[in-house]
Amino acid sequence: METFRIKYYLAFMTVKKMKVNDVDYAILGILQEDCRTPLKEIARKIKIPKSTVYYRIRKLEEKKIIEGYYAKIDAAKLGKEYIAVILVKAKYGPGYHEKVGKKIAEIAGVWAVYFVLGDIDFIVMARANDREDYMRILNALMNMREIERTSTQIVIKVIKEDPRIELPKSHSIIIRSENSSFTAKM
Repeated sequence: METFRIKYYLAFMTVKKMKVNDVDYAILGILQEDCRTPLKEIARKIKIPKSTVYYRIRKLEEKKIIEGYYAKIDAAKLGKEYIAVILVKAKYGPGYHEKVGKKIAEIAGVWAVYFVLGDIDFIVMARANDREDYMRILNALMNMREIERTSTQIVIKVIKEDPRIELPKSHSIIIRSENSSFTAKM
């Protein structure tokens, strides 16, 4: 049974990839640094027409490689200093990962839910104002009949937290700034 379960989830997680070239990686690299960079500036930096930049960005959005544009907010400065990593074991059943995962994701304060293989089923990342706010999140989890048990780790210091992905290093393109040019490893 366990072997079938693992094979099923690995097959479920397979995603069709879009071919991305050096220009796309250069655009993605610039947008990851500052998603407000104007098309004209991107085009100037990588020496391609503005219309090509526009077309490439639209294709990347259509293929869901670019999923959205967000402001990077310092949660601690807004009082969300309490970070919890919650390991969740759920009751197994047909489609449970989707059902339970969606219910967990709806809890206020939860900012990431990962379905994982192994002894636990989900890793839940949550931010709270204080212990009382965290207990509200934990109680919401414990009151779900689909959840067997939880184990919580409290973060005492953030060493690194960066949502940007590392782009392949084999791709490079010359990016030109006003005073110099350099090859950006993408």
